[in-house]
Amino acid sequence: MQQQQLGKYKFEQFLGGGMSHVYKARDTLINRIVVVKILTDSGMHDEDTKKRFLREAQTAGAISHENIIRVYDFGEHEGRPYLVMEYLQGNDLRAAIQQSQLPGVLEKLRVLVQLARAMKHIHGLGIIHRDLKPDNVFMSEAGNVKLMDFGIAKTKDLSITRTGYTLGTPYYMAPEQVTSKDVGDKADVYSFGIVMFELFTGTKPFKAENVHEVFFKILNEPLDPAPLIEAQVPTAIVELVKHCTEKDQTKRPENFDAIIRELEAVLKTMETGDVDTITKLTKPKQKIPKVALIAAAIAAGLIILLLAVNLIPRGNSGGPEKKQDSGVAIVELPARLQSATGEMVLVKEGDFLFGEANEKRAQKAFYVDKLEVSNEIYKKFSLERGWPLPETFPDDDDSKKLPVVNVSFTDAREFATWAGKRIPYAVEWEKSARGNMGRTYPWGYEHLPTMAVVADNPDLKALKGPKPVGSFADSRSPYEVLDMAGNVFEWVDERVNPTPSLVKSMAGLMKPPPTEKDLWVQIRGGSYYRPLLVNVNVQAGSIPAAYKSADIGFRCVVDVGVKPK
Repeated sequence: MQQQQLGKYKFEQFLGGGMSHVYKARDTLINRIVVVKILTDSGMHDEDTKKRFLREAQTAGAISHENIIRVYDFGEHEGRPYLVMEYLQGNDLRAAIQQSQLPGVLEKLRVLVQLARAMKHIHGLGIIHRDLKPDNVFMSEAGNVKLMDFGIAKTKDLSITRTGYTLGTPYYMAPEQVTSKDVGDKADVYSFGIVMFELFTGTKPFKAENVHEVFFKILNEPLDPAPLIEAQVPTAIVELVKHCTEKDQTKRPENFDAIIRELEAVLKTMETGDVDTITKLTKPKQKIPKVALIAAAIAAGLIILLLAVNLIPRGNSGGPEKKQDSGVAIVELPARLQSATGEMVLVKEGDFLFGEANEKRAQKAFYVDKLEVSNEIYKKFSLERGWPLPETFPDDDDSKKLPVVNVSFTDAREFATWAGKRIPYAVEWEKSARGNMGRTYPWGYEHLPTMAVVADNPDLKALKGPKPVGSFADSRSPYEVLDMAGNVFEWVDERVNPTPSLVKSMAGLMKPPPTEKDLWVQIRGGSYYRPLLVNVNVQAGSIPAAYKSADIGFRCVVDVGVKPK
């Protein structure tokens, strides 16, 4: 035990902790067992942890409800904040789920009613919990529920959220928490629905390998009620879970009053022991007999076949295609496209997460250059088109595979026109780098300078220029595009309006100096000259289209159906 006593509180057992230490203690004045939570040295030096600790004391200390943990005292000891709470014996809901301590529907419903009452109470005080999950719900040995942990709770007049910082535990976060937009009472309603799902099924509704995949599914995939139905959960509860977890918060229950009414109605019915009613409540929806399904399928097939015979043009169509049983032909786009200026890869049609806020965007299919345009390919364009080569162009064999640099946006666009392609838009470049799951780096979600040609890569000391295109094959994006982080920045066909300060900062780099009336566009991806950018897939620079630099190059895209050179 690291400490023996704090004022009138005598420590009896160290219970654990990280940034704060938690002790079972005795209030020596009134002989009451309590829990004392005190910040450690690390916690004191971590500003966010300290704010959370103070928030928990301020918020929970003002609440008095039978289903919310009591805070008895709060203060400082030798400059270190501490919190004194009631001592609970039992388990949190996470352990109860894992150990199957609530085997029946009745027991689960009683827990949920108590938890909903706690949530109703804090919402009545203008408090949003924002981190409702089984770990923060305590169950005493007598079956009493206690809501805990108000460290990231938000009140009407105070919030610790800062721009770009998402608060909460991923699996239980509402869509608006993921995007940090309009987080209100309904976010807790969503989390409550996820807790209900896990309590009845023993599993989380979404399976994912990383937090960004969780966020993508929260934003885009509806909750699948099948596990609830298989667990014979009352139909009214299945519908309540679906209602609580609507993506659109305006479609969720209005408040916890409405949720309590639903829960208590089912609980009352279950407690009556009315076998017929209970059976009706828990009986899955009647399945359509297989014979009927087969008959329906045959009928549908005949209809489609008749339509196909009358509507599909006679003769063979060019290109690869996939035949369905109905006779309808669906064209499959090839994953690769060979062009005279290099291999291109398919970026499939579909939604993806765009920008720092992970905004859902729809994007049509297109092809993108697998590699940045090299000196060798650019020279072919220059000779054939009569376009001047960049200044200090390295016309030697060792430099053929290096990315072309010192080209303006106009140069890049002229090359693209010659090649039968175009410069990518921001959404196209970003989807090529991130995939549809919102990766922060082409290779995944970890900040790994060793994966890119960047200044802080410890394996590439004293970098004086870029590496040959495609040198870092392991850093490929989900669509197998290479060099999208580091090596050289890439021109993107995205117009921007420069700020006065940006115009001023570029004035010393160009002759004549640029003006705000000139064309300004984006560059993306970072370069060998700089450390790996944090969240490189969404970072963009804004520069004049006429600017040229030794660390700016480009790649091209082409629309599906357009044949490049």
